[in-house]
Amino acid sequence: MTAPTASPARRHVPRLRAATLTYRVLVRQVITPGRLAALGALGALMILVGWLVGITAEDGGRSAAGLLRDGAGYADGFGLIIIVPIVALVFGSSVLGETREDGTLVYLWLRPMDRGPVVVGAAAAAATAALPLTVVPTALGGWLAADRVAGSADLLWGAVAAAALGTAAYSSLFVLVGLLLKKPIMWGLGYVLLWEGLAVGLGDFAARLSLRGYTRSVLSHLGGIDYGFDPYTTTTALVVLAAVSVAGLILAAIRLNRLDVA
Repeated sequence: MTAPTASPARRHVPRLRAATLTYRVLVRQVITPGRLAALGALGALMILVGWLVGITAEDGGRSAAGLLRDGAGYADGFGLIIIVPIVALVFGSSVLGETREDGTLVYLWLRPMDRGPVVVGAAAAAATAALPLTVVPTALGGWLAADRVAGSADLLWGAVAAAALGTAAYSSLFVLVGLLLKKPIMWGLGYVLLWEGLAVGLGDFAARLSLRGYTRSVLSHLGGIDYGFDPYTTTTALVVLAAVSVAGLILAAIRLNRLDVA
């Protein structure tokens, strides 16, 4: 009688493959018709209101410089303060938070893989879902609010960059929140509405702890026009937004590594 042979050890999943696998699984799970409908409606509202703002400004005989400031202020006040963080919150907090709560996260552990690539794949899935719903309304709404005057193309591309970078940073931050807290949407909304909406007006120190100040600086500088709200240089804003994105991923990986997802 022959002795039973030992089962071969499972091969560790390479990091890139683990991140890709996680992304493919979670991007399908996080994008739901309900979320697309609700957040798409919010974005459509911003575009519609921006168009109405542009028409009203045109009838009022505003100068081109005034229209550009109006468009930038609208992209900041509606897009960067409301659309970008709220959409990133919905997708970022749910991409791992919901899978942990309903027990489906354990299926990512059926093959041996590090937690870091799982977090990277999850954040990429959240950002993929969020980007079209943040960039398009913010850029198009600001452009329409400026009534498409000369120079509004720069405003358009500045809004694209600011919304995209802000979405990436918020997505990483809210992936971490989704792993740390129960009911992350409630806590995240409190942060977005009470802190991000008010911090810039509370003084320089408070503004430095808010992502809004950095995203609006990107909008101002890359737009090529002095909108009157550019406290940081482009380099400073880009470095801080990138640092927040990386720090969020690292802390989320540490948190996930300490969780029992079985």
